[in-house]
Amino acid sequence: MDATAITGDIGAGKSTISKLLAKNFQCELLDADRVTAELWTQENVKAMALSRWGTEILDSSGNIIKPKISRIIFTNKDEYKFCNSFLHPLIMSELERQAKNFPRVIIEIPLLFEVGRPEWIRQVIYVTASFETRAKRCKLQRGWNIEELLRREEFLLPSDTKISQSDYVINNNGELDEVINQVSKLLINF
Repeated sequence: MDATAITGDIGAGKSTISKLLAKNFQCELLDADRVTAELWTQENVKAMALSRWGTEILDSSGNIIKPKISRIIFTNKDEYKFCNSFLHPLIMSELERQAKNFPRVIIEIPLLFEVGRPEWIRQVIYVTASFETRAKRCKLQRGWNIEELLRREEFLLPSDTKISQSDYVINNNGELDEVINQVSKLLINF
């Protein structure tokens, strides 16, 4: 298994870069957010969440309302740590299990360094963009204002720390030609 992780700043365009790389490398693309969404449907995960946060996190059909969980964990450091401690090991275990099915894989993992880089990740590509670009994307794609972006970033490791632990950095300020050029340079190094 040859696993490359894509991580980076909120709103930097990790998904776009992940798809470009997977297409150019002709390899499988895995997504930690997709695995997380699947985990929230599992009874053991729902039970853990319910025991911690009560039934107000459920919709009328008994499904987890992910935005309610986000509001809880991104407003309280203890709740953030709790959620990470029970959910992230499950996410990383599932990603590793899935990755073993492919000779080469790109895995988008937004909180890679917050979780801890596992040994089975061969290399890390960090995606960044200017704050203005990221704020604009978060507003358009997620409906977040600047305060919401800043609030969530308070819970994350500093970008400089994560960049220093990455093998490659791609700056994605929205110019597709420039991003393709950076991806092409990466392809030469792989």
